Amino acid sequence: MGVLQRLYFDSVYNPLYDATTARFSRYKSLQERCIAALELSGAQSLLCVGLGTGNELVAALAAAPGLRLTGIDLSASALAASRRKLRACGSGADLRIMDATALDFPEASFDRVLCVHVLDFLETPGAAVQEMVRVLKPGGRLVATFPSRLEGAALGVSLARDQVRQALASGSHALAVAAELLIACTLGLVYVPLLLRGGHRSFSDRQVRALFDGLAVGEPRIMEERAYQDLIACAVRTK
Repeated sequence: MGVLQRLYFDSVYNPLYDATTARFSRYKSLQERCIAALELSGAQSLLCVGLGTGNELVAALAAAPGLRLTGIDLSASALAASRRKLRACGSGADLRIMDATALDFPEASFDRVLCVHVLDFLETPGAAVQEMVRVLKPGGRLVATFPSRLEGAALGVSLARDQVRQALASGSHALAVAAELLIACTLGLVYVPLLLRGGHRSFSDRQVRALFDGLAVGEPRIMEERAYQDLIACAVRTK
């Protein structure tokens, strides 16, 4: 991640994330599927790679109280937001500034590893996948997401339309829904730099599987989250 991109995430993207993307029901659905795929029952430790503002750590803690949490990100504002959320839950975590392609942890350190909406930002996603498998304990489970289509305005419109429908169905007043949508769309302009960034990519099922070739994992299970245009890969370390 370059200096300008890191500044963007620190100063713009992360501070506004919870008022935009994190509010969408489809994001929450994706998060729920990822947490379920981790199969946290019996797990003692979880590493979240690219933890963002900490929503996945909070969700994992709710699913498995007592879980030892570790998270890494290149954004200081992401770590700060995560700490605030965990304190509000009466918990804490080992949170560090760290590169996903060079994890500073010993081999076989974690029972579970989670990586949501990170790998398409990396120049070498394969290196990050290799590192995540390395720090997994034998029998440990990795869950990671990959965009199945290039992000664009169509996805944003679709997410907003879905949110409006759900809000109206829940009984919210139409004017309140319209006001919230206007605010969300205005804040959504912060995503324009992401859509224009170089190296923007998507992954096919075959490309995701190729990232795990030669690694100490069984055949990855690939699930599609069509509503959010993501592939969810789940792999278990074999040795």
